[in-house]
Amino acid sequence: MTKTLEIKPNNSFSLKGYLYRFEDKTNQLNEKTIQQKNFELLKNEKVNVGITSSNHWVKFKIKNTDSQLITYFVEVVNPRINHLDIYEFRADSSTKNTLTGDALKFESRGFPNRNFVCQRSLKPNEEAIYYIMAEKRYEVLNFKVQLWEADEFETNDRKDYLSWGILFGLTLIVLLLNAVVWFATKDSVYGWFMMIILAGAFNIGAATGLSFQYLWPNHPDINSYYPQTFSSWLVVLFQLYFMQQFIGQTAQNSRIFHFVKKFQRFIIGTLIVSIIVLILGLIPKHYFGIMLILSLLFDFMVIPLGIISVIERIKKREKIILFLGAVTIFKSLVVLIYLVNVALQLFEFDSLSVVLYDFLFDLIILSLGVLYFGFSKFRSQNEELLTALHQNVQAQSQQVIDALEIERNRIAEDLYDDVGAILSTAIGYISSVMRKAEIKEKYPIIPEARKLLERAVENLRNVSHNLMPKNFAQLGLSKSLAETIDKVSETSDIQFEYLVIGKEKRLSSSVEIQVFRIASELINDILKNSFATKATLQLAYNEDNLTLISEDDGKGTPIYNNLESKVNFINGTLNLDINDDGVTVIVEIPY
Repeated sequence: MTKTLEIKPNNSFSLKGYLYRFEDKTNQLNEKTIQQKNFELLKNEKVNVGITSSNHWVKFKIKNTDSQLITYFVEVVNPRINHLDIYEFRADSSTKNTLTGDALKFESRGFPNRNFVCQRSLKPNEEAIYYIMAEKRYEVLNFKVQLWEADEFETNDRKDYLSWGILFGLTLIVLLLNAVVWFATKDSVYGWFMMIILAGAFNIGAATGLSFQYLWPNHPDINSYYPQTFSSWLVVLFQLYFMQQFIGQTAQNSRIFHFVKKFQRFIIGTLIVSIIVLILGLIPKHYFGIMLILSLLFDFMVIPLGIISVIERIKKREKIILFLGAVTIFKSLVVLIYLVNVALQLFEFDSLSVVLYDFLFDLIILSLGVLYFGFSKFRSQNEELLTALHQNVQAQSQQVIDALEIERNRIAEDLYDDVGAILSTAIGYISSVMRKAEIKEKYPIIPEARKLLERAVENLRNVSHNLMPKNFAQLGLSKSLAETIDKVSETSDIQFEYLVIGKEKRLSSSVEIQVFRIASELINDILKNSFATKATLQLAYNEDNLTLISEDDGKGTPIYNNLESKVNFINGTLNLDINDDGVTVIVEIPY
């Protein structure tokens, strides 16, 4: 006895307790002969028979108990049924048939929807009984039959398509963003990530029927089980390539690197063989079961490979490894929840839900991680490039300075040894001549000439010392500056004071020479432009840096020659204070 579901307008309809099922193992029954069979009552609205080769029928009976016409929708929730026949019988023996399925063109569906939907109406007190036949040969068959009130169906349908539309838009944005970054950086990580998203999107589009509705409605072969299965294999393959590129896994830093490579080749080989089998039409009877086992193997192998890859490098506490570890844990939990639910049937959580959650996680969390770590890697490479460029510039500048110092030393030595010696010899000759009284009386200008020559020798010594103090390498910076201050004090009216604070630390010769040049420029400016009466030069050897301080009480404006560039060259900092009390210059040079 078939129970009748009484329906009324503006009410939700539920077929729970009103839906019956029958398995036709002969695959010969039709809409007439099936009516003679005994159906069993289902506990809910869902049919789940696993892998089957039979035709499966469901039936239900409804009646309009209201006084007005009722429009309703019958929906079979599973777009992946090869053949689906819906038969409607009424008291006047009128029959309405809907013969469709994903093995036929999409236009075979009477109502344009990703699932199988038909729209019907019942007059007041009219009854209708429905027989639905679902066929999937040697594949997993499960579907849900729902009865909808018209307005409720339209509302739910709009929400459903809006959700898929948002997912499509988000997918497109992520793909475009990664494509732009990929073309800009040429980093293969973004390429493999996009391949994961594309393969995953194909898989979901095929599983939900949306691709069949919008992309290939006239090509049901693309909508078959095999392309969808191949796309899931490609997702696994691309995930492995992505993982290796993302964390920089190589044979040098991973013991399972070669195993991962072999597993990748195994997936590629299996994919090629499966395609050849399909092309040649050599499909064995239980081919679906073989592909299902392979799919489960590939899906579950990714998790331990990811876990081992993380464990190998977790001790280094790299951010990218910790991120991949969190991703792997989430994916493992989703699969674990699915397996537990398959065993205990706690709630509705099918394989499509697993794929969808995994896809959403990749689309949002993994995408953000890829962009973040990719940007960090790109920034690090830029910093390394800039550092190398800076070091190269410094090295070239150092070469120029070294060449200049060599030339300065040569000039200083030539001036001191050659020109100085000649002038000293000239002074000696004049002194000899001056010993003769008649010449001294006849030429009174000779003593003045001697004085001028002596001043020239002294100035020559000062110039030579400024170019490079004699024995600078042996004396060091502190004593060389002390010697310079002493020489300046002898010939200047400015009262110089020189202070050394802290224990002297020898720096590299190039740095000490540059500090000496900076100090010499400060001293020369005080002599030429400050109009000062007192000046102090301090050299402070601190714990972290060397500080050079120049102070004077002059009213003049300092005029420096490349002082700032000299300080920058040795990575120092320059602070200049000019006020009514004088000029203070502080130069700090790190060790």
